[in-house]
Amino acid sequence: MILIFVGSGGGTTATAAAATAATAAAAGRRALIASIGPSHSINALVGVAAATAPHPIAPGLDFWALDALNDLSAVWGELRNRVSTLANLPINGDELPIIPGSDLFLAVARLRLMAPNYDLICLDAGHHDSLLRALVVPDTFRWVVRLLLGLDRGPGRSSSSISRALLPSAIMPFDWIAQVQEARVQLEHLRDETVNPTALRVRYVLRPDRSGLEEALNALPAIQLFGLLVEQIIVGPLLPEGVLALGPLIAEQRQILADAARFWGGLPQRRLEIAATPGSVPGLTALGAALYPDGQVLPHTDATTPLRIVGPPDPHVAIDLPGLRREALGLTVSGDELIVRAGPYRRHILMPEGLREGVAIRAARQGDTLIVRPRTG
Repeated sequence: MILIFVGSGGGTTATAAAATAATAAAAGRRALIASIGPSHSINALVGVAAATAPHPIAPGLDFWALDALNDLSAVWGELRNRVSTLANLPINGDELPIIPGSDLFLAVARLRLMAPNYDLICLDAGHHDSLLRALVVPDTFRWVVRLLLGLDRGPGRSSSSISRALLPSAIMPFDWIAQVQEARVQLEHLRDETVNPTALRVRYVLRPDRSGLEEALNALPAIQLFGLLVEQIIVGPLLPEGVLALGPLIAEQRQILADAARFWGGLPQRRLEIAATPGSVPGLTALGAALYPDGQVLPHTDATTPLRIVGPPDPHVAIDLPGLRREALGLTVSGDELIVRAGPYRRHILMPEGLREGVAIRAARQGDTLIVRPRTG
């Protein structure tokens, strides 16, 4: 199982990820701490330097700081070996730019290959915007391909979109068009596999101040809008009670804890107390013991995807959007796509058969779940 730790910034996501993995290893599990991003602040937490491959730092515990540039070069080399039209391009892997969010896709793809070697992989993914930028890439690519070439295969296949495409297919090599279309399909499949809750889930690290809560009210449901299951909320770093000089800050964090319980009452919430940088695995294990006093470090085996797209005989789209305020939710239909807005985030969802081709729809919210069905009567 892979756990992605994201939040509204700072080093708390790294602390939560490292403490979770260290606690799992102390309980006899095989665990990996992984980090992406240029700074790898997690290095200071574990007290070791970054390495280009997983290496042991304690019994049952490995550490890996992934390098997006190296990963991109390796993937580009593999593509040039497999796709003949790319082989002659005078572009080396070290010349390619990093597309925003692609580092996360590359990291998860590599970690999934290593998942059989571990009981738990904890990935520090930093700010939630990076995760959401990665998840939106396949939708953006599909939109561009639809506009330029139309969609001739896979999800959303549409002969009408081909007839409206800006670039006439008759003037372009068939092999080139086929490879672009296949890349689009494979990218969407990759995301679907990535967000599968049987293999990957999210623990959201909530900063205990008003701005942190405001960010989470949009980001947490937006993560689920893309099919990723948020299974727990970790609130921290929390200041100790009883320090008179910190009275206003402690009062604010008390209110944030109460608000979080109100907005996300269905999600387990854990407390991450403020502490000095551990700098060692024993220090991380001590933090983890306080974070998981019940010893329940591993995710539960049962889980339901928060995005359910169902075809006939009962075509509908159901999305769990916990905590999303009414005014932050927006819906638009464009062709065969349902465009759902969660605050500043937006997702283009291909609707199932029975909701396409101009079918009138109705949307209703049942608790935290948005349900879209054909309009009847």
